[in-house]
Amino acid sequence: MSVMSFLTTKKSAPAAAIQEMQASLERLRAERKEFESAVESHGARRADALLSDMTDDDIAKLDAAANLAQIRLERLEICELSLVEKLDAARDSAQRERLASEFERAASAIEPATKNLETALAPVAAAFADLCKAIPAETGLKRYSDGHTTAIPADAEALARAIFGAALFDAAPGIFEMARQRPAFAGYGGGVERSLHIFSLVGDTLLPRCAGLCGEESRVLPALDTARLLLVSPLRSKAQALREGVDDAS
Repeated sequence: MSVMSFLTTKKSAPAAAIQEMQASLERLRAERKEFESAVESHGARRADALLSDMTDDDIAKLDAAANLAQIRLERLEICELSLVEKLDAARDSAQRERLASEFERAASAIEPATKNLETALAPVAAAFADLCKAIPAETGLKRYSDGHTTAIPADAEALARAIFGAALFDAAPGIFEMARQRPAFAGYGGGVERSLHIFSLVGDTLLPRCAGLCGEESRVLPALDTARLLLVSPLRSKAQALREGVDDAS
């Protein structure tokens, strides 16, 4: 049997082709081991033959068989290198396709999920507006805010945010980021800060909007545009890069 038969793949489906190549590699290595034993044992067998009454023709045949075994072994060794390379490439391609498909599925799922979120928040926004209208302008309440070390009057919108924040935290605490309170404000309300930031994307890093961006750069995009910017477009780009064999699609 030609060693090229080990490199022939009959199945086209990636998973099936990989299994077929793995089986071929196992058969090849088993055969290679047999020929290695034959080649390694030839010296001892030849020495025994030389000290026996074996004819010169039979010793020549023994040498010829060993030479053929050596040639077959060398063919198998070279074929094994090619088959291992082919198998590694197939596995890499299958892994890339698996990751690309996962990225594509995620990108396709994020857009409708974001649209559902926008739809669900429309009545919430209306309810918040009604709450602001219901709160009187003068309540006598005060609040602390960033940039102030003394309390300032709390307007209706600030009070509505406090109520809305409590309702939102009760319904979905995972939305909020938990952090230690800044030292300047720790004395005015506990040591833990629960915040909900609007983020900017700088490279591959999310930064809070309060990180120094201003003017047009700090414009808040709609949720669907944000989802596309942060996740959908990058995921689809990574999927394309993986399928094109680009190494840095991580």
